[in-house]
Amino acid sequence: MISEIFDTLNKTENCKYVDKNTLNDKKFNGYNTIISVDTEISFDSKLIEIKLYICFGEKLEINLPKIFIDKLSYEPLKYVPHINSDLSICIIDESLNFFYSADELPSIVLDFVSKAKAIIRDSENEEYSKQEFTREFQAYWSISYSKDDKCNQNGLALIDHTIDNEVHAILFTGGIGNYRYLIYNDRNLFSKFSDYLRKREIAYIPIPIFQVNYNKEVPPFEITYEDSKQYLGEDSFPDIKKQFNKFKGNDFLIIFKNIQNEYYGWKYSHFEKINGFRNKSNWEKLTSPIIKEKKVDRIKFSEITPNRLTKRTDGVERNLSLSINVIGLGSVGSNLMQFLSKLNFKQINLVDPDILSIENIYRYNYGLNFIHEYKTKVVQYNLLNKNPFLEVNTFEKSIIDLLNNKPSFFSDNDYSFLITGNTRSELYILEYLQETNTDKPLFIIWVEPYMASGQIMYIEPKDIAKAKDLLLNYPHHILKSVENSDKIYLKEGSCQSGYYPYSESYLVLFLSACFPYIYDIIFRNSKNISHTISWYGDINFLNSLELVLKDNINESFTFKVIKNEF
Repeated sequence: MISEIFDTLNKTENCKYVDKNTLNDKKFNGYNTIISVDTEISFDSKLIEIKLYICFGEKLEINLPKIFIDKLSYEPLKYVPHINSDLSICIIDESLNFFYSADELPSIVLDFVSKAKAIIRDSENEEYSKQEFTREFQAYWSISYSKDDKCNQNGLALIDHTIDNEVHAILFTGGIGNYRYLIYNDRNLFSKFSDYLRKREIAYIPIPIFQVNYNKEVPPFEITYEDSKQYLGEDSFPDIKKQFNKFKGNDFLIIFKNIQNEYYGWKYSHFEKINGFRNKSNWEKLTSPIIKEKKVDRIKFSEITPNRLTKRTDGVERNLSLSINVIGLGSVGSNLMQFLSKLNFKQINLVDPDILSIENIYRYNYGLNFIHEYKTKVVQYNLLNKNPFLEVNTFEKSIIDLLNNKPSFFSDNDYSFLITGNTRSELYILEYLQETNTDKPLFIIWVEPYMASGQIMYIEPKDIAKAKDLLLNYPHHILKSVENSDKIYLKEGSCQSGYYPYSESYLVLFLSACFPYIYDIIFRNSKNISHTISWYGDINFLNSLELVLKDNINESFTFKVIKNEF
């Protein structure tokens, strides 16, 4: 196939095979075959010669070839949109699912070469270049343009672009991945994020920040210390020299906002004392012969506002307004949280008095590193790790005790999930809601032993009396309790060691099958009615255990979901 590609290219271009060892560049090491193309393009009203390298990996049917421009060809042209720091040319978006068959490669490569030449040729159009640099400012800022130049992608941004508040900065002294800095202008958002940092025991300190003006479409690419001085003028802020000289070293940030309202920044890593010279001020160091050609350390800030992350995930912004209560975080509740955590809630309240013990670790959703922690705290930790802006409140007490101190707990929130697996507490809650005239709906969720079935009751406030009667005489179970009493409740020895067995795999099948119904109630239906959702387990498995099932249950019920109105 390579020879066919070569022959196709050689009809219109001057091509030859290249030994990658002669190129003396590590970036070519991962390629099996390299073809050089010596060609001409029209640039600045004249023909110029350029050299391209077409590089092929091992699996031609999987890996598209990569095209690079030779360094000597690029130097007089730079900077060119869509050419990266390694001089590879961005011809297609590699995130796209670009499907092709291997026999199409000759025409594909020919097209790629044509597009590579067009990218270089079009860069002479100043308006086009500005447009492309503006559109992909972030990509060009993030590129390293020389051995001494680097861009650290270690900044986070909590910036609300709808407000014009002063920007502040902090430096993480603890660990939060590779991130070192955070800038923010919304104190409310920062308060939520700092609360997350406190819970994670991640330390930070505030640091000074200077915001300068930058109104150009083209990014500044490499910036030397001397170059940076042009951005630090009196137009940016008054008394710049005095402020700039207050600091001992690189313990401050310079930031700017481009015309697309994106924030970027840099710091100075070479403000240490210069040996052999009198101690200079920071302002003097910018043009000192010793370090003036040093490159500033550029910083890219990744925006982590809830709106941006939601849109980056869903494709649209969401109005986060709903709040839920989850009462009971055992194996069923903790696994349900894996589903609920993917939804767009503003607030989640967690209620459970128990700590995580070793016995149920196989069907609990979190692992050994959380043993002897409160279940509420384990779930909160994982929720905030996923979304630090989510409001997660925990109550390490029974729901009965909680209601004594917080009687409006149910009415304060939009939906509640009661997952205690205890009929007495479920009836107590239903009676409480009836007495207090609740106006908020309730889910009750439980499972039968061996996951013979999983049951969900969705209860509208007006149907609480019906729900109590239904709960006491529930018709949708499939195990006969009396006949199976010795088989469905197991003990390990002492009188307090009993348990109902069921596997996590069947539990996840139940929750995943029924979760669309929960989603539909919360996010799609405006006129919900009370009903039950029954999921039936593996009937063959239950029969193999010689469990006694209700008369109408047969193999056709396996993994069936049935919805019934009250």
